[in-house]
This record gives sequence, structure tokens and C-alpha cells, in this order.
Amino acid sequence: MNPLRLLSIALFSSTVAAAPYKNMNIGIEITLPSESKVVATSSEPPSCMVQGGVGQSSWHMKIDRVLDTDEKTPQELTLMAYERQKDEDKTKIVDDRAITCGNIEGWWMRTTLYIKEAQESTLCWLALPVHGNQAIIASILTTTEGWQRSGPAIMASLQSLVPLDPAMVLTQRIVGLDTASTLLSDLTQESLSPSIGQSNWRQIQQYQGEQVRPIDIGYAHITSRIGTISEIGTSSGNQEEKGLLVEVRSRIVPNQETKIVTDTVGYYWMSFDGKEEMWSSTTTRWKGKIKTVEKETGIRNRPTLGEPNPKLLILRQDLTSNRQLSPVEAKITSPWLPKTLTWVIGPWLSKSRPTHLSWRTLNDYVDPPAQSMRNDELKATDIGFTITTRMGDSDALVVTHYDSEGHFLRRTLGNGAVIFGTNEKTLRTIWEPKGLW
Repeated sequence: MNPLRLLSIALFSSTVAAAPYKNMNIGIEITLPSESKVVATSSEPPSCMVQGGVGQSSWHMKIDRVLDTDEKTPQELTLMAYERQKDEDKTKIVDDRAITCGNIEGWWMRTTLYIKEAQESTLCWLALPVHGNQAIIASILTTTEGWQRSGPAIMASLQSLVPLDPAMVLTQRIVGLDTASTLLSDLTQESLSPSIGQSNWRQIQQYQGEQVRPIDIGYAHITSRIGTISEIGTSSGNQEEKGLLVEVRSRIVPNQETKIVTDTVGYYWMSFDGKEEMWSSTTTRWKGKIKTVEKETGIRNRPTLGEPNPKLLILRQDLTSNRQLSPVEAKITSPWLPKTLTWVIGPWLSKSRPTHLSWRTLNDYVDPPAQSMRNDELKATDIGFTITTRMGDSDALVVTHYDSEGHFLRRTLGNGAVIFGTNEKTLRTIWEPKGLW
């Protein structure tokens, strides 16, 4: 993995969802088994692939939304799937019955397929009727050993499946896009004032194995102020134009065995109207006297008559070997969330408190980075509010807690990582004795 994205991933993503996975194309919400992940999605036809287990116990689950113009029953749909896959002499039905998922009655079938001198396979199907002469079909493939290990978790996951109304999903997205567009069109120095002058420390921890308490793996310091683009680099725009400047410094030791340290220093600037941005991030990975250094620079120029939707250009350098890595260009589609704002989004949204936001932004969780839809849901709490973030239709889910003023409190991730708002004294006490302050 590119070390330039290690900090972003540690702070903003997870590989396994801690909350139900939503797929807007299929129109489902489902709680996936722990230690499983969505490995592929498709919009045409609507489907996703989930993978879990390891080795001989691995399993795969495919979930599809299909047309059912003949208005077949769920039992007939599972029988059709079985007929396409069965081997007359080697396939045996071991479970064939009605099943309730949420408040919807569907049909479940589990079969075994014996292959000589090979692992016996288990094939399963779940069919759920949904409105509009459609159905949700889940198919599972694993070994007998895999089913013995993961079968109960898979069944519990399937019974958590809730079909979503496509019209409702579409309406929610349209409303989210409109709300985001309005917020971004109203960007000014005054509207951004809650995000200016921030200074907060973050304690990064992670649960490992069966540990009751997480261990410290790093820390970060995030500050924001008024600054100019010239403090980062040069662009085609006005070098002295003032805007929001965020500085991020972090130190992470993700692997306690290797003790490799990852230091990141990033500067993120955007104009007060959000129409121009630039950042520069340098990541150093080191252990003792051995180190590697990489640098990333991102530039989005102001729209012009000739280019109303300018591209985002990302330049990457391996400074250790003095080698230019392949540049990345991403076409900008509105509404666009600047990277700078992602670091101070809590204070910015603390006054408006929208319920749902959908906007496009740079997805750092893939390599190379690319444009992706970001969905944010805001909910009030006793002391402030939370922002639940999902990138696209992935199962990556992040829940961030803020106080009423938008000050960062904590962030939880499904991969066992947790980040707390803290102070310099606490972090210094932890890391100075280790020689890592």
C-alpha cells in the first residue's frame, strides 16, 4: 500500500463494516459476518460479491437483484437456481424451507455437491420477493468445512437482510446532493469561520486479537488557519489569494513487531469559495537509519469558461529513488467536497446540521486515488452529533463523534481502530519514553 495513504486510511476508513452494509444499486441493507468484506460490486446488473473465511474454510456470497416478470414464488426461484447447478448423481438437498428475513418471507435451500478426491462443496440460495416484480437472490459457495465454521454467521447475516425501496434510496440521494450543493455554493470566509483556528490532538489506538483494551499505535496534530496557496507551492491561480489552510502532522507505528514508523506532514489549502484547492503531503517511513520518502501534490484550478469542470491533477514522487510515479487525473463532478474540508468538516457542519449529504470527493482508499461518491448521515446526540461516512457502495463505514461546537471527540472504525480527541500532555507521556515524540 502506498504509504502516502496510510494516515488517511487509518483516520477515515475501515476494511470491515461495523454497521449494516448498504448497497444502493441492489437496494439492500445487511449486517455482514465479521471478518468478511465486499470484494466486488456492479450496477448493471445490480449485484455485489462478499468474501469471508480463509483457506479451505473460505466462502463466497453473491447478492443479486433480478427481474421476476413471471411472478414466481421464492421457492420456485431457489428451485430454478438449484436446477441450473445440480449434478443428478452428486448433489443432495440438505435444507429446503421457508425463512423470514426481517418481516419478509422468503425461501432457503442448502445443498452439498460431492466431488471425488476433492473437498465436498456446499451451495446455498436465498430468494426474497421485493416490489416491482423483482427479487433478491443470495447464493453462497463454500466447502463443508467452511459451512461448519461460518454457516451460523452467514445465516444470521442473511436474516438481517432488509430490501430497500429504490425510489426512497434515489430520493435520499437527490436530497443529499442538493443539500451538499447548497452548502458548497454558500462557502465564504464567514461560513468557514468555525473551521478556522482549530488545533486538536488525536490519539490513535487499535484493538488487536482478543485484547480487552486497544493499544496505542500513533498520534496526530491538526491545525487550521488562514493562509495562501503560495505557502504550499505554485499554481496557475492567484498566489496570494487567502483561503483555509490545514496542517496535519502524524506519527504511526501500525505494526508493533516490525516497529516501522510512518511520519506524515501534509498541508491542505482551499479558496474560501471552495473552487480552488492544493495540497502537499510528504510521508517518511523509517526504522533506525533506513528510510523511504514519498511526496504527493494535488492541484485543482479554478473553473474557467473554457473548462467549467476542471480536472484534479495528482503528482506523486518517490524521493528515495528520485523517481516520478504515474500522475493521476480525476475529472471533477459537482458537488465536490475539497480535501481540505474533510479535515475540519465537524466545525463547518456544526451550525447547519443537515441530516444527509451526498457529494463527490477524492477516494484515497483505492490505488490510484479516484473520484467517488461520499455519503454522510448526521444524527444528534446528547452532547453534540455524529457523522456516519460511507464511500460509494463499499462496506467501509466510519462513525465520528463531535460535541455541539463540532470539536472532534472520537472516531470508530470496524477494523478495530479507534481515535480519540486528546491533548499534547497525554500524548507526550505515552510516546516520549519510547523516543517517538
